[in-house]
Amino acid sequence: MGTKASTAALCLCVGAVTVGCADTGDTAHARTAEIRSADQILNETDRTMKALTSVTFTTDVSSTDSGRRYSSRVTTDLEHRCRMTAAWSQGATMEQIRIGETDYIHPNDAYLELWGRTTVPAMRHKPWLKSPASAARGADNLVDCAWPFSSIAKGRATLGALTELDDKPVISVNVKEEVAEGGVYTFYIAAEGKPYLLRIDYRTPRHHAIRKFSGFNDRLAVQPPAAADVLDLSTLPSNAP
Repeated sequence: MGTKASTAALCLCVGAVTVGCADTGDTAHARTAEIRSADQILNETDRTMKALTSVTFTTDVSSTDSGRRYSSRVTTDLEHRCRMTAAWSQGATMEQIRIGETDYIHPNDAYLELWGRTTVPAMRHKPWLKSPASAARGADNLVDCAWPFSSIAKGRATLGALTELDDKPVISVNVKEEVAEGGVYTFYIAAEGKPYLLRIDYRTPRHHAIRKFSGFNDRLAVQPPAAADVLDLSTLPSNAP
């Protein structure tokens, strides 16, 4: 994904992307153009992302109504090990490590007041809380390591412009949800090398979300916190003070 235009072998055509376009000055060695529709591009991108052994993605969500914001960063092997940091504009912050069927959660006080489980004072005595992954609740906002890649949204996919993202050539694909007050997805896909998904923008009348991907197949080292810093929630009695 490093070099640009001359080696990109990508041209933008009306209604489709032509991959493998020859240089205009080298028609004698022109290769057969390979046409890809928007749906085909998304399908190929899905296959590429699902074949990864690790990835990092950041998420930023803002509300146009309330002005609240949420941001997170996740690094995962897409199977059993992952790490996340998250922050809310209301002041809550949280770090999560998931290894197999175990979660380690490093919350601040504001997060503990928001999460979906009963809290007790003893939970503030150690930096990290240990809990079975199966105990996670929706309000906990914990991440699953086996994050499913899918750019298939219920709507019609159309090709956008061949453009640049962080100085890298990308092709954009737009999908408008076919529901009342539905949002619009814009998928930015690498135009050189493997068709990695680099960014997703999602807009509705009330929200704007941006997810960026990096660290494709990077070596991953996710370890549990030191045992001395961990409180195992399963050791607390149900009426713990």
